[in-house]
Amino acid sequence: MKVFYLPAGVLALILACSLWAGRFLEMRTEHWTALLAGVSQAAEAEDWSGASRALRQAYEDWDRDQTFLHTILEHDALDEAEQLFAAAMAACRQEDGEEALIQIAQLTVCLEQIAETQGISIRNIF
Repeated sequence: MKVFYLPAGVLALILACSLWAGRFLEMRTEHWTALLAGVSQAAEAEDWSGASRALRQAYEDWDRDQTFLHTILEHDALDEAEQLFAAAMAACRQEDGEEALIQIAQLTVCLEQIAETQGISIRNIF
């Protein structure tokens, strides 16, 4: 019976780490999407300096977690988010309200999908 304690303990540890990583990513995604909502509000009000500042803040916050995210996520998903951040920044620099809102919406969906892939659901299990 003692032979099963170590494997069961390792599996329990892996499960706990997986649950923690999924919850961590969910909380960070909520934070990033809240920051992006502020960017959208500034872009809708045509406050381009405020939108650029808020977007830069969101990107810097996103960038701080990259080392950890690269260990738990597929790099393609992270690359897509990086491209969307760059496109949103370019739209803000050009003061193109419609394009900025489109890029921010796509970025928000991308971040939500990244978090969804790490959550525990029937869809992810199968």
